[in-house]
Amino acid sequence: MQVLDVLRKEISIQNVVCTADLKQPVDIASFNEFKHLSSNLDLYRCGYVKDNKMTGRVTVFASGKLISVGTRYPEQAYEELQRAGDILKKYKLIRSFKVTPKLQNIVARFDLGKKIALEELARTMPKSMYEPEQFPGLIFRIQDSCVALIFASGKGVLVGAKTISELNQGLFEVEKWINY
Repeated sequence: MQVLDVLRKEISIQNVVCTADLKQPVDIASFNEFKHLSSNLDLYRCGYVKDNKMTGRVTVFASGKLISVGTRYPEQAYEELQRAGDILKKYKLIRSFKVTPKLQNIVARFDLGKKIALEELARTMPKSMYEPEQFPGLIFRIQDSCVALIFASGKGVLVGAKTISELNQGLFEVEKWINY
């Protein structure tokens, strides 16, 4: 981990979404026969891997694509994708595999520690939108895919970030306009 990848203490990660591809088909129809695997194919065309060591869970598609959700750190998401692959291999549902994780989204919260006048902020903050009749927070498009949802309480959420650096930069951009 580089120094730039250290998460600011004001930011708390709530969820990490990470994907991978096993590059082979998976028999999800048989999932309910095995411990730590489940599926309800009448409802969803996928299966799930979740054991007592996992924080989140991994969704498995018949194509071999995986989605990890519910973890708090990118490294934890990577480990859970690997763990899901190991469980599938143990039950001989897949052959040898290599997990190459791809981070899709990090959701984090922050607290600016003061009340925010959202209408006033919306008039000065570029790439922002505030329509209180539709949503109680100000939506600020920061960069690339990262968006901040800022509430009058001074609390907010960063969504769409793909790296720790994007989260840090996102909060920096918000603070820049709050303290403007």
